[in-house]
Amino acid sequence: MLNAETSRLKFALYGAHDDLGNALLVELLSRQHEAVALLEDLNSISARPGLRTKPGDPFDAMRVSESVAGMDAVICLFQTPRLPAADAVTGESPRRDFYQAVESLLIGLERAKVKCLVLIADFPAIELQPEVEAALQRLVNHPLHWTLVDAPSAGNQLSVEALAEAAGKGEANPYRELQRIAAGIVDELERPQHIRQRIHFSG
Repeated sequence: MLNAETSRLKFALYGAHDDLGNALLVELLSRQHEAVALLEDLNSISARPGLRTKPGDPFDAMRVSESVAGMDAVICLFQTPRLPAADAVTGESPRRDFYQAVESLLIGLERAKVKCLVLIADFPAIELQPEVEAALQRLVNHPLHWTLVDAPSAGNQLSVEALAEAAGKGEANPYRELQRIAAGIVDELERPQHIRQRIHFSG
């Protein structure tokens, strides 16, 4: 629920098919924020009050700017199910690696006048890759308010409905840790404490 100090905000999410992505949707909706899942297949997520779907491609700056217009912040889970990866394209295809995603997000958010980006990835596993190092340096040199979150892909087995039902089970909730991480990320979105920093939610 919203408290007296927190207004209703609008957040766009790339990577909604990841279990953490679904946990983020549940957490955003439970706090009465508006969530927009940016998808290739708009019918791949069931409609719920407060949840909308829009077409989105994080590797195309123009499409990013169109998809995120009017949002307070954008969340992107990289290397999640149904988010295209570099090995999914041929050498003649447009670049679709981590650097291209960051570059397109920075350009697109700036065009749309969205000032906040939360980028979630398994950074300990990928940070030494040349394109990731270059992308992180690109972030450092950009004025956008960004936050990096260390989180490996949680899989894609859980639906919004399953997570919402589990959230009401208290200590019997088998997904407490996943939902605790989602809650921490939404806390950061509501009250930013780590702008232009990298954070890790320990188990």
